[in-house]
Amino acid sequence: MAFSGVKGHLPQINSLSSCVLEDRLSNAYLFLGPAGVGKKLVALNFAKLINCQSENAASGNPCDECPSCKKINSFQHPDIFFISPDSNGTIKIDSIRECIKRSFLRPYEARYKIIIIDEAESMHDEAANALLKTLEEPQKNNIFILISANEKRLLPTVISRCRRIKFYAQGAELIKKVLIDDYKMDEQKAHFISHFSEGRFGPALAVKDTDVLRAKNALLDSFIAKRAKFKDKKEAKYALNLFSGWLRDLLLLKIVGSKAAIINIDRRQELFSQKDKYTISQLKRAIIFIKDAVFYLDRNINMRLFNNLVRIKLCSD
Repeated sequence: MAFSGVKGHLPQINSLSSCVLEDRLSNAYLFLGPAGVGKKLVALNFAKLINCQSENAASGNPCDECPSCKKINSFQHPDIFFISPDSNGTIKIDSIRECIKRSFLRPYEARYKIIIIDEAESMHDEAANALLKTLEEPQKNNIFILISANEKRLLPTVISRCRRIKFYAQGAELIKKVLIDDYKMDEQKAHFISHFSEGRFGPALAVKDTDVLRAKNALLDSFIAKRAKFKDKKEAKYALNLFSGWLRDLLLLKIVGSKAAIINIDRRQELFSQKDKYTISQLKRAIIFIKDAVFYLDRNINMRLFNNLVRIKLCSD
């Protein structure tokens, strides 16, 4: 079985397809897993399969051709609702109340009315409690699909009312193959993106049309030239993760040698020339510092102080 546009996640897809084919749908599902791995795309295909009007749906795949599938693909189906965080990154109670109100109405044309709540962990407590009441007393022909990358931020009572479907990051080799085969990307670019995206197709596809190697190398050069400076937390986190990958490559080359599976294959020769400038202990300490620095970025650290700290710790050797 396969869902349109979804790479990997076959166990999850087979389980969801079986729910439809065997007519044992739950009133609520919770899709859990890292951001960018494809949970929303699976939810969209699940909604299509549930309401697909084609006989081909008996195979466990939505047809993508019937009126229902086409409307869902264009986000114009009257019985499929999408809720996501507002510009402040939160889902407020008004949004949940509106979807609850709609859930009490009978479906206009679909078999099931489906409400998809993306980044469900962003719900305010009052919004989550309002949703909980609906999950406890579900309406017939209603299905809620909650999508979350952080289960710990969800109310345990909400989790207990949902069927949990766990998603995982994909292997770098799968992402690399897709980038090369489907998007005709050169190997060096595909190799870097597939590893740096940490098994997540979302981030990988987001940069597929950019000159990501040039941008990556410019940031690495700023570290190597001891002039790293960040304008905001987003840039800082991205740059630090890049540099952590560079240090990891150096560490692997020192420990494993030429057979090391490095990320920055476009700068292999430079890595070989740089690796003996640092000890294994120095590289390990720098990697640990970056991990701690990224942690503090999420704790509202002052950016001027942060830049000074990074310059002292990483650019002084």
